[in-house]
Parts: sequence; structure tokens; C-alpha cells
Amino acid sequence: MSARAARLSRAEQQALTRQRLLVAAAEVIAEDGLEGAAIDDIAARAGYSRGAFYSNFTDKVDLLIALSEDRLAAFAGTTLPELLTGDREEQLTAVARWLAGVEPPLEVLLLVELARQRLRTPERAEELAGALERVLAAVEELLGTHDPREVALPPAERGAQARAVLAAVLGADLLRHLGVGADARTVELLLGGIEGAGAGATPPTPPTDRASAPAPPADPSPHGDRR
Repeated sequence: MSARAARLSRAEQQALTRQRLLVAAAEVIAEDGLEGAAIDDIAARAGYSRGAFYSNFTDKVDLLIALSEDRLAAFAGTTLPELLTGDREEQLTAVARWLAGVEPPLEVLLLVELARQRLRTPERAEELAGALERVLAAVEELLGTHDPREVALPPAERGAQARAVLAAVLGADLLRHLGVGADARTVELLLGGIEGAGAGATPPTPPTDRASAPAPPADPSPHGDRR
């Protein structure tokens, strides 16, 4: 293959630059948080100039949304299938341990930042709300895909579970900020409430065909026969 054939197209080069910036941003944000992550540091970590950053993202909020969606896709494709193996109890324990690590997972940090930036930047609230809605939709889909009980929950119930999962994740992070500590058992109890609610749900009863339904039993009361 010639050097000319191996050369990346402009679109391919831009996609590579963007991906390298996302990888660098994930590292810098994990170290310094979104507020402390300087654009120059992100660009330098990726091996580019500040101009390369602004060729791909308008600002750090735009970067946050792109990084959240990138990491969510990676999480759904690799990390989550590893966590959600075995029965429901084993899944619960694995997810609780993952959430209760010494350092919060980057996915959790990004979710917290999405919620925080929605409050801090009202001019971007609609855009950030859309990103959070996509996270909720993805969680809802993942809950259905990886439910070993294979119970067909109504959409409203599955949506409520997705919101409860996000509440548990944010609650675990809040405990860290309070200095209380989110140990695996605490997180397991938070998630266990979601599991308990789901376990009580039953699939809807299919409608009965009146033509094929058996006749009701005779009335055993003394007044049943009026002859």
C-alpha cells in the first residue's frame, strides 16, 4: 500500500482528532473535575493545540455532552455486560461494588456534571436536559435488555426504574461529597429498593376470549334457583 493510499482523508483525520481529544478530556476530568479541567491541558494531553479543541467543540459544556455520550456507548458495550452476569443478586452486588470504588467511575462524574451544568448554565439547559434524557433512555433500555427474569414491565414502570437508578447513582456520589462514604453495602441497599419494586411487578394479563371462556359455575346460594 502506498503512502498516498494510507493517508487519512480530511474527515477521517478530524474524527481521529476528536476521539483523541475525548480520550484526553476523560483523563483530565477524572483528575481535576470539569471545572478544573483547562482546555489547554486537554488539548496538550491529546497532542494538539487549543485551536484543535475549538475546531471540534464550542466549549467545555459541548465537550461534556459529547464525552458523556461517548462514554455511555462504551459503558453499554463493554463494562455493563461484565457487571450484569449471573442472577439478579449477583448483578446487584457487582454494580454496587463498581459504584462504591475508591474513586467514583468517570461515568458517574459525567452524569453529576451534566446535572450540575444544567443548573449553572441556564442558557444551555435545554441542550443538557436532552443529554440527560438520552442517558435515561439508554438506562431504561439496558435494564430491559439485561433483566434475567425476562419480565415484560410496562413502559412507565421501566422508566421509573431508570430514574430510580440515576437517583441511586447520584445519591452515592452525594455521600462522597458529605464525607460519609458510599460503601458497597450502602449502595446495594439503595439499588435493592429498585430491585424490590421491580420484583413486585407482574406482566399484564392477556385479554380473555369470551367465546372460548368456560361458563361460570352455578350459584350455590339457596336463592340461585327460583323455580
